[in-house]
Amino acid sequence: MKTQKKIGLILEDEKPLWEVIKSSCEKNGFETITARSVNQGLEYLKKGVKIDFVWLDHYLYGKENGLDFVTKLKQKGSAWKNLPIFVVSNTVSPEKIQIYLKLGVKKCYTKVDFKLDEIVTDIKKSLK
Repeated sequence: MKTQKKIGLILEDEKPLWEVIKSSCEKNGFETITARSVNQGLEYLKKGVKIDFVWLDHYLYGKENGLDFVTKLKQKGSAWKNLPIFVVSNTVSPEKIQIYLKLGVKKCYTKVDFKLDEIVTDIKKSLK
């Protein structure tokens, strides 16, 4: 019996970065969908696109950031409140990391401290 690939929503504002992230995720057996803003990411979910996890940068295109996205997903009664979210950012402060964790994200990574393949492998292990 063939197992279905997990689908990741990559929320990243910089196209060259999301292309590299997308490629690495797909090499590791994931399907991916990309979005550049909070609204675009939420639209995929509202349309019923099955998402198994979110790769989230803190800074996104538009006025809202990653914290806004997590807050909207984790609201009481939200169909997506249990969706695993992995924050991957260079610029998020330790204080914001604590806020993300209190909001229920699965894990936070600082891009300078981890190689891309390490993050993807860790996400894969976390989803098993």
